Amino acid sequence: MSMMTRCPTCGTAFRVTEQQLAIRDGQVRCGRCDTLFDAIASLSSDPVTRPPREKPSPPTSGSMAVLLGTEKDRSFDFGPPESRPASRLWLLGTLLLVIALAAQGAYRYRGEVSVLVPEAKPLLERMCAELGCDVPLPRRVELLSIETSDLQAEGSHPSVMVLTATLRNRAAFVQAYPALELSLTSAQGETVARRVLMPKDYVAPPARSDAGFASGSELQIKVFIEAAALKPTGYRLYLFYA
Repeated sequence: MSMMTRCPTCGTAFRVTEQQLAIRDGQVRCGRCDTLFDAIASLSSDPVTRPPREKPSPPTSGSMAVLLGTEKDRSFDFGPPESRPASRLWLLGTLLLVIALAAQGAYRYRGEVSVLVPEAKPLLERMCAELGCDVPLPRRVELLSIETSDLQAEGSHPSVMVLTATLRNRAAFVQAYPALELSLTSAQGETVARRVLMPKDYVAPPARSDAGFASGSELQIKVFIEAAALKPTGYRLYLFYA
């Protein structure tokens, strides 16, 4: 059975049915002025009229009702849509995914996070205690460089060669000391010997190799190598993280 209701704001009258009113407990939105009102409180069984108004705007989306008078098929929105369980599940899944990605990033870059955000270090250490990992110093090899290097025979010991080099940490944070690979080459450019130097091999006391390479600092190294008997004519030196 159809009934009539009137918008309390603009006076527009609409014909509605019991089924339409039951959708949102009688809460409807006027298609002319967008007012949300209680259609049940404004029900009437008698025809109603309203004063003529300006040309109506195009109808908006929503449930449709018949407008009394000369205008028909005006949009009638029966309140805000109900929250759907599927939408809530999608939101929960998205939130869990974001948390998982944040946790993965914190684990992958835990060294950088502990240096740049010192307040987070205790939390990262507790996390690693549960996972069986540690919180290492950052290892951004692209922010390290070999400024100078030289390899010469030691004057008083012909069988010994001396490697000197200057390493620089260009990062804005402390980093782990890198490993160095020294390759001795022949006149034809072939590698005749190779040696990997770990931080403990070139970081001299009183510095500690586990204390880290300070931000923006340079390190002068000097390493003695017994390789003169190979009579190398050249060398290659590069740094990396093991």
